[in-house]
Amino acid sequence: MSRIRADKLVNRAATGAPQLTYGAEVVAGVGLTGAGDINISGVATAGSFSGNLTGNVTGTTATVTNLNGTSGLVSLGSTIKTKGFVESQSSVAIGGSVLTLDTSNGTVFTHTTSAQIGIVSFTGIRTDSAGTQTFSVLVTQGGTPYNTTGAAGIGTVLATVKTTPDGVGYSTHIKVGGGTSITLTNSAGALDLLTFIVSYDGNTPSNSAFKVVGFAATDFRNAIV
Repeated sequence: MSRIRADKLVNRAATGAPQLTYGAEVVAGVGLTGAGDINISGVATAGSFSGNLTGNVTGTTATVTNLNGTSGLVSLGSTIKTKGFVESQSSVAIGGSVLTLDTSNGTVFTHTTSAQIGIVSFTGIRTDSAGTQTFSVLVTQGGTPYNTTGAAGIGTVLATVKTTPDGVGYSTHIKVGGGTSITLTNSAGALDLLTFIVSYDGNTPSNSAFKVVGFAATDFRNAIV
């Protein structure tokens, strides 16, 4: 085995780094192997990285894909701190009496009433493992207020849960505090906030494997002091 002892390696013109070649061609598969450390004061660029990271990792963009082998699901065992984080928000319309919250669009929704909300449907619920998801719906009453009495309140009928990726649907009731239905403010333009918690117990998906809890904070308006 030959050894080269040098304090600094540069290209022939002393204008940049040397290339690893075999004959006259640059060999992509040729690499560096060693047991010591590599100290770089500048930027290290690589097509890919394999191994553990130690210390702080910074940058302008980070893409995380499929860390735990489940498409669309990322598990991290440490605290994530972000600046300027904004959660996506989507508007949802009612179909018949069914208010469908598509989880692929996020967990925050807005809705302007145009009919009674009889069934709240949650689509795209994952069943990879036991877990809980929380959804918020900012509801504005249209010209005609709906769901304003106990008998017509949200939770008196059913909630449906449609799982992903198989798209199978399951039915359960929305559990509400004190067994009373969720009623919205009885005035046009009123602003209410609905919150739903969908819990999956991790067992074989079935009607009883899902629990949906619902509650509301109602009649939001400017404070009068």
